[in-house]
Amino acid sequence: MFLNKEILQILVLVIFLITIFTRSTLGEEVFLIYDKADYRLYLRKGESILFDMPGAQGLKASLPKRKKGDFLTPEGIYHIKEIRPSNLYHVFVELSYPNKNDIALAYYRGEIDWAKLKEIWTNSSSNSKKILGYAIGIHGGGNSKQEKEKLDFNWTQGCIALNNSDLDRLIKFLKPMQRVYIIDSQKPLFEMLKKLAYPLKVKPLDFWEGGLYFKINNFTFWYFHIKEEAKGSRILLWEEWVRGRLNERKESGLDGRFDRSAEEMIKKTVFQKINYILDPMVRIDLEEWK
Repeated sequence: MFLNKEILQILVLVIFLITIFTRSTLGEEVFLIYDKADYRLYLRKGESILFDMPGAQGLKASLPKRKKGDFLTPEGIYHIKEIRPSNLYHVFVELSYPNKNDIALAYYRGEIDWAKLKEIWTNSSSNSKKILGYAIGIHGGGNSKQEKEKLDFNWTQGCIALNNSDLDRLIKFLKPMQRVYIIDSQKPLFEMLKKLAYPLKVKPLDFWEGGLYFKINNFTFWYFHIKEEAKGSRILLWEEWVRGRLNERKESGLDGRFDRSAEEMIKKTVFQKINYILDPMVRIDLEEWK
């Protein structure tokens, strides 16, 4: 069901050695997290919050953005593509939506075929705009809109909106290629990790597999393997590696859940260490996805 154990051990050992002998600067970088659960944008450096501010988002729903025109806010790991003035929204900070995760999940759901997958994956063609949507970002215009006698915090078409004064405060900390994490902290661990993971293998309308690598400290790494099958089963594998050796391993039930204490511990650490997600050391062969 999962990657060959010997291959996994080699991959984790390679990651361990590279990180030991190459100084990682991820923890020193300034980055953004937007939590859809509390409508709040956080500017962080490592595990420290520099400041935070309220935000608005797209339609209130349990799903992340899936296609053009659904008015939902995406979830996952993105980076800033461009920062530009906006006549409508003061400033527009464009994000790299859709990412590889968004594209692979659309293929899994049968919303794009093999030809479109390959085209979008390799060159981010205009087809992605037609199908998955585009121009998702952070902009001004207000963290809410007055609608009759109440405030609407879900007024955007999928973007994250801030008060102009808050955006002005934030903008001096932003730059192209900076990481932006969009999460929903109220979701189960499986659902959160599914949108943070890098897709490893997909069969449309059959199964989706993803992997996620965390640097916890210079000697400890976490590896997650996520698998969802169209027939309903969900499996989450978590492994902790210390000094290149497997220290602990947990596998979820078919619902993708661990026991409550394990879920809370892992989720808390993911929040703390989110900017220590490592780039995948896996070369994806799209031909295997046919």
